Amino acid sequence: MHHAHFRALAAAAGLTVVFLAGLQSTPALADDRDSCPPSTSEAYSMNVRALTGPRGGDLVVDVVPAAPACPQPQVLQKVQLKIFAVDGSLADVRNINDVASPAGTADIELGPVERGQRIEAEVLIQTDAHARAYVLRDDATAMLRPDLAITALHVPAQTLSTRPIDVDVEISELNGDTPARTAVTLSWGSEALTQVVSVPAGGRSTTTFPAVVLSTPVPVELNVLLSGVEPAETDATNNSRRAIVDVTELELARSRLLVPALGGYGAQFNQHVFASITGALPGSLPDLEAKVNALEPQLVRIFYAERAETDFPDRMESFIKTVEMADETDAAINITYQAVNRAKLNPAFYMGEFAAVLDDLVRNRGLTNVRWVTIGNEPNSTELTLEQYEALNRALDAELVARGLRGQIGIMAGDLVENKQRLWLQYIAAHMNDIVDAYSEHVYWDYWDTARMEFRLKDIRKIVTEELPPEARKPTYITEYGVRGIQNFPDKPAIKPGYWKDGTPLARTNIAAFQQLWFNVLSAQLGFDGTAKWDAYWGKYDSGTQAHWMIGPADEGWPLFPTYHALRMLLQTTHRGWQVLGVDPWAEDDWNAGSTDQEEKEVVAYASPTGELTLIGVDTHARRLNGAAAESPAYSFGGLPAYTTFNVAIWNGAANGESAVGGTATANSAGVVRFDIPQHAAFALTTVPVS
Repeated sequence: MHHAHFRALAAAAGLTVVFLAGLQSTPALADDRDSCPPSTSEAYSMNVRALTGPRGGDLVVDVVPAAPACPQPQVLQKVQLKIFAVDGSLADVRNINDVASPAGTADIELGPVERGQRIEAEVLIQTDAHARAYVLRDDATAMLRPDLAITALHVPAQTLSTRPIDVDVEISELNGDTPARTAVTLSWGSEALTQVVSVPAGGRSTTTFPAVVLSTPVPVELNVLLSGVEPAETDATNNSRRAIVDVTELELARSRLLVPALGGYGAQFNQHVFASITGALPGSLPDLEAKVNALEPQLVRIFYAERAETDFPDRMESFIKTVEMADETDAAINITYQAVNRAKLNPAFYMGEFAAVLDDLVRNRGLTNVRWVTIGNEPNSTELTLEQYEALNRALDAELVARGLRGQIGIMAGDLVENKQRLWLQYIAAHMNDIVDAYSEHVYWDYWDTARMEFRLKDIRKIVTEELPPEARKPTYITEYGVRGIQNFPDKPAIKPGYWKDGTPLARTNIAAFQQLWFNVLSAQLGFDGTAKWDAYWGKYDSGTQAHWMIGPADEGWPLFPTYHALRMLLQTTHRGWQVLGVDPWAEDDWNAGSTDQEEKEVVAYASPTGELTLIGVDTHARRLNGAAAESPAYSFGGLPAYTTFNVAIWNGAANGESAVGGTATANSAGVVRFDIPQHAAFALTTVPVS
């Protein structure tokens, strides 16, 4: 606007006009010292910004008082705009009266304006206090409005319900001229979090919502929205983005290697089953052998006792047949030298005799699955001294070396009960470390006291992995385990392991099977290399009676008890040599602190060298249940190979103690599998064929 034009406007308004460039202002009076200065440059500053886009341009005028006494104008009395074409020629002149400027800011629509057009603005403002007028000038080149877009949303495809995630939102300004600020809101369900982010012109900013907790194990949709963009942007259609996070309760933890190579699961084979002391009809034994083969044991323990004239005549023949039956299953066989009362008096003689038996089994009979020997059954509960125990083991080691068998047959020391186990393990570690290849222990508990089961496993683990010196930490096996019931039940014969509370022999119950399968899961979680259940089938060890069997008496047709079916599911879907892997969450601190006898889901994983995968699990809310539960808890697993189809084997799904194939489950793109299992049941999620 020309100065003469502004003077005419001011005169018409009865105002005194003060111009910036070259105009003389009226001298201030003495009583105006505390009023707004007459000089425009001392009284006000002005900035203008021109932004344009597909819907036209606008000019933002900001008038800021430069002195405290100057009021902020709420109205711009006169505004003259000169709009120049891109080539610099004057394209338009506009005069606008009484433009509202709340807080000193006015937004004036320009209509269609191209990027690069220059706009000059002259603004007349009048203060309320002295009717004094000021003229302010500024110019701006039209720039493109910002266009903010969410160009990336980084979240994991899957997480645990116990593991918070960081949500990273990448926001870009696409038009390249104008920086902008925006509110970024992350929402899921009824939850929402908001941050304010500044984005440079043509650049990008990444903002993080840290430690977002998605506590429900279901797929969760995360939504991100940009709102309140300043200055207003050209396109709001790219201001939102969504992502699905598959939240699971459990997750395969391949990085948590529990056992590098599984030693195997299995059972004790009674060496007298083919002998007259057991009394099984010979015609029934092929049925037993077929059922033993179908069990697919991976580790078999068999007692051997030195021969004597008072032995029943078919003892040795039955022992050999038992080893042959075990060898046919392809299980690793442990031969345990049972009675040491005489052997301790002459270790060299008796261990020479024992080594000759082993040599006959391996070399003459070709039973090459004989892989372990142990001297003494629960020797820390006998009168055998530690020095005598060492002498026997050293004598056997020397005999095996002399016969060229030591490379195939390892020495497993221990077979200990809890009494004095620390003393014995410490002695073995200190005095026999050079000849011992593994340790073994025995664990029993009452069905109403599963905390005892957990304590025993934790205590053994602590001794071997923390208390023994590092060079003496070796693979550790549980070579006997079992659950006991009520002893001396009214009107029932006294037999081990006792009875369920309704008088049912415990070996025939679902609760015994459930707890013993759970025991194997816990032992794997704690890094034990293998277990052997006491014991596999009906038979007589001596004149007494024990009934821990998985396969019942011959006169009943060798019936299969629930534990047989439960362990067969484990044995069918895992194999010796596989890795044992963790499943998260795993509260290591809770295990170290004390009892973890809590009701929860217990799961462990197994992986083969060729990529096969199995997860075995139980819900221990059913730890004291012998019947059916109404609940069918949902299981959700992450960390699995995407798009892989798994077989679902279920033990006790119908509360009948038997196993069935529950169909298949295929991992989605996030590597997640979901299914429901009755609480009283157990499952194997596996890539291995099951029947």
